[in-house]
Amino acid sequence: MRNFNTARTINLTDYQPDILKNVTEMRAIMNAETPLIQAVWDACESCMNDQFISEATENGIARREKMLDITPYATDTLADRRFRLLSRYNENTPYTKKSLVNMLETLCGKDGYQLTILTSEFTVRVRVALTVRKQSDSVRELLERILPYNMIFSVELLYNIWQQFKSYTWAETEKFTWTELKEEVLPNGSVY
Repeated sequence: MRNFNTARTINLTDYQPDILKNVTEMRAIMNAETPLIQAVWDACESCMNDQFISEATENGIARREKMLDITPYATDTLADRRFRLLSRYNENTPYTKKSLVNMLETLCGKDGYQLTILTSEFTVRVRVALTVRKQSDSVRELLERILPYNMIFSVELLYNIWQQFKSYTWAETEKFTWTELKEEVLPNGSVY
């Protein structure tokens, strides 16, 4: 997909013939018109970006949320709102294990979750990585909408485990509380 977020700065004097660049009136006209043309260019760029959820502006995200009757939380970032929209659009595929894996990979990333399905017990367990923990509510809503009613599901955080701390010294780990060690993304960015 093409990235349309590359901002372009427009300066109309660059498009003038050399003979007119030194004319005071022409420079004044170009300086007055440049902000207007820049505003039109930015509006066109925003309109193009709004065609894709991953590139959409605040206005484009709000328009899609209104269409799908989604109310964003007050604490949601633009990325959180994109995530919720992607989860809603991805739920239209038929439910299979493969489609569920594809949806979770799209929303959480390839290493952003662990999925356990026990068909004999009719249970689905999704453990969401700490790096995407804010999305756990959206994952829960997705599972609630797409899973068959006879399936019981749970969405949990994928907490840090002791094996992740092998490269740390005891002095380095003492800087954090037990809760921080368990529930925060490690300083080196590893999650599990």
